[in-house]
Amino acid sequence: MKKILLFVLAIVASFSLSAQLIISGVFDGPLSGGVPKVIELYVQSNIADLSIYGLRSTNTAEGSGGSPEFTFPAIAASAGQFISVATTLADFNTYFGYNIVFVNGVASINGDDAIVLYQNGTAFDVFGNPSLDGTGASWDYLDGWAYTANYGRTPSTTFTDTDWLFSGINATDGCTTNATCASVFPTGATSADALPIELSYFNATATTNNQVALAWRTES
Repeated sequence: MKKILLFVLAIVASFSLSAQLIISGVFDGPLSGGVPKVIELYVQSNIADLSIYGLRSTNTAEGSGGSPEFTFPAIAASAGQFISVATTLADFNTYFGYNIVFVNGVASINGDDAIVLYQNGTAFDVFGNPSLDGTGASWDYLDGWAYTANYGRTPSTTFTDTDWLFSGINATDGCTTNATCASVFPTGATSADALPIELSYFNATATTNNQVALAWRTES
C-alpha cells in the first residue's frame, strides 16, 4: 500500500511540474502616469492549482533568485487562457477595453525591468535579464511593449531575444487605446478567452507591493 501511495504521489508531482505557464508579454503604457502597466502570461497546458506560480519584477537588477512578490490564488487555469496582471483595473480597462485581470503592484514596471515567473518557489521563466538594468538593452520596452513570438516556447531562465517581438521604445506615445494605437500590443487575450477571474481592488491595509485581498469573482 505504501508503494502504491508513493507511486500516486509521484504521478501527481510529475503532473504539477509538467504544467506550463509562460510570460507572454509586458507593457509599459502611454496614459498619464505611464499606465497601464501589464504583465501577461499564457497557459500552455491545464493547471489544476495556479498557486504554484508567482511573479517578481526585478527593478533593481537583483537577479532571478529571491522569491515571488505575488503568488496566484489556488484556482485552476485551462490551456489556451491568458492571464493579465496590471497595477490598476480602471487604466487597464480604458486602454484594452475589458476587465479580466489580476491587480497587483508586481506589475509596477518601467520599461527596463525584467520579470521572473516562479514555479513552486523556483525561477521558471524570465523576460529580460534579471541581473541587468534594461535601459538601452535589446529588450528595453520603455513606453512600449514586448511580446512572445511563440506561445509554444519552452519556459526558460535564460532570455533569448529571438523568442520575442519588440515595439521599440516610445512606440505607444500619444496612444489612448490599444485598438487605435499605431503600435498595437499583439495580445491574444480578449474578454472571452482571458482567465475568467477578476481581482477588482487593492487591499487598503497592505504594506508590501500593493498585495491585493483575495476578493475575486467568477465572470459569467
